[in-house]
Amino acid sequence: MALINPSGQVLGLLVVLSCKPLRQPSLAEAMLRIFATRALAELERTQAEQKLQLQHRRSQLFAEVTLKIRQSLQLDDILQTAVTEVQNILQADRVLIYQLWSDGTGRGVAEAVLPGLPPVLGYQFSEEVFPEDYRQLYQQGRVRVIADVQQANETISPCLVQFVQQFQVRAKLVVPILIKEQLWGLLIAHQCTAPRQWTDFESNLLQQLADQIGIALTQAQLLEQEVRQHQELARSNAELQQFAYIASHDLQEPLRMISSYLQLLERRYKNHLDADANDFIAYAVDGANRMKTLIDDLLAYSRVGTRGKPFERVDCTTLMKEAIANLQIAIKEKQAVITWNDLPEVMADPTQLTQLFQNLIGNAIKFHNCACPSVHITAQRQAEQWLFSVKDNGIGIDPQYAERIFVIFQRLHNRSEYAGNGIGLSICKKIVERHEGQIWVESVPGNGSNFCFTIPERDRRSN
Repeated sequence: MALINPSGQVLGLLVVLSCKPLRQPSLAEAMLRIFATRALAELERTQAEQKLQLQHRRSQLFAEVTLKIRQSLQLDDILQTAVTEVQNILQADRVLIYQLWSDGTGRGVAEAVLPGLPPVLGYQFSEEVFPEDYRQLYQQGRVRVIADVQQANETISPCLVQFVQQFQVRAKLVVPILIKEQLWGLLIAHQCTAPRQWTDFESNLLQQLADQIGIALTQAQLLEQEVRQHQELARSNAELQQFAYIASHDLQEPLRMISSYLQLLERRYKNHLDADANDFIAYAVDGANRMKTLIDDLLAYSRVGTRGKPFERVDCTTLMKEAIANLQIAIKEKQAVITWNDLPEVMADPTQLTQLFQNLIGNAIKFHNCACPSVHITAQRQAEQWLFSVKDNGIGIDPQYAERIFVIFQRLHNRSEYAGNGIGLSICKKIVERHEGQIWVESVPGNGSNFCFTIPERDRRSN
């Protein structure tokens, strides 16, 4: 009696053999039907359990391999981990990843192979091995399952026949690796000792893993692109800083000569020329002085990244007092009041940290329209960093310009209102970034500004 499931599939036969004629054939047939029904139910239950176990096993293996693949963002590590893990799961003689290039050629880029078998790693394939129609099928997600390559020679290109003979391939399973729906390469399993019947379980698992390899490769490529861009930006910034330093340094001597002769003209011929000539000379002297200030500022800006000193344990209160001493003329002229709380010791470049305090306090004094400017400096410990605050009662800043003010040569006011070249805050930002901190401003127009910056807490070994 056939055991047929509801979908019409024959699962088996229930057979009863007897050496004697049955006394009650109808009763025997009825009992046989009962047994057949129970046997069919048991078979279906067993098959369902096996299917669930396979699904669970596949999910478990998939999760384990995916985790290992994603533990690295290095392209070579991802590929090698993938082939090694797939070989362990399938117990295949060889597993390789083949990368296809735009011209139709390709190369084996990662491989796990049993000892004694010829390696495919680094082997470059000609365009004829994978013709255009093959690539189109793989592009569409086709999986190629060949249990015996000797029986499939008619469906394999002649070049590939030569390849399977050279590398002793008897059976193979091939799934495409797609990146952004474009064919990147192939994940291939080889059996070399004998033909092999690849199961649906193995084929499905390999497809899932190929999808994860594609995702991991995408992430690795994005990381490599970001690293290259970062390196290029760092190189460009270093070249720009070096150029700014050299250009500014080389401009000093001719500018000094121009300025000296202009001042000599002003002193010697001031009363011997008409009013227009005196004005022209005065404009030239003023322009030369502003150019000197600009060059000095450019040099200071470039030195932050190229002439910095090693970090050392410094007392911020001492450095802040040095900055105030450097600003004594402006403080007395504006009758400014500078106050502060206890400031910590940090690992920093003392010269640059002094300059940071000096620039921020100097700006607080300069950008003012009241009779008595006041500036208060504080520091607060936050987890693994110190948060510094330089707060004033000045003119304030519109929040829409909160980032622009830290860009070099960006000014919010005319020189007739407030002197300067728009470099001071960009120097502050560069100093803070060199110390791996952040700087920002909190302000409302007319209500003063609070410039905040962070300095990480380091031990004495850090630099």
